[in-house]
Amino acid sequence: MSSAAERNEERINANKDSFFAALDDFKKYYVYFKKNPEVDEYHNYYTESVGQLQSLSRDLNNLTKSIERQIVALDEKMTDINDKMSDEKNTNNDLSHRAYNMNGTKNGSDVLISDAKSRYNKQYYANWEIVIGIVIVGTILARSFKAPTAAA
Repeated sequence: MSSAAERNEERINANKDSFFAALDDFKKYYVYFKKNPEVDEYHNYYTESVGQLQSLSRDLNNLTKSIERQIVALDEKMTDINDKMSDEKNTNNDLSHRAYNMNGTKNGSDVLISDAKSRYNKQYYANWEIVIGIVIVGTILARSFKAPTAAA
């Protein structure tokens, strides 16, 4: 428990204990005072016990108002925290969506790079085949159109 809650609980328990003692005194002196209104001592005790009950009632009322103020303050803090959490959740969703898109873009770019390498290699080998073919055809043509040499 927080310290404010502990203090409130202590104040409530203290008032609770005092209330029952004051109530017992009030009952006793109320009966004595009503039976013997002419005795000043009973009147004083009765007035004192009434004052004690009123004081306890006032203390409990003040404590209730204090607790209500604390509850309102905590409610405002919780509302602020809830708003911040909602904002952070929206930010998280946005960033997660961006990360997913980036991951998809990365995978797509990897596929495009792989396809480009494959096409490059095929074209490279096709170019070498053409070069080798030209050399072979050139050699064959050169031999076939070459003037025959005199046989000795």
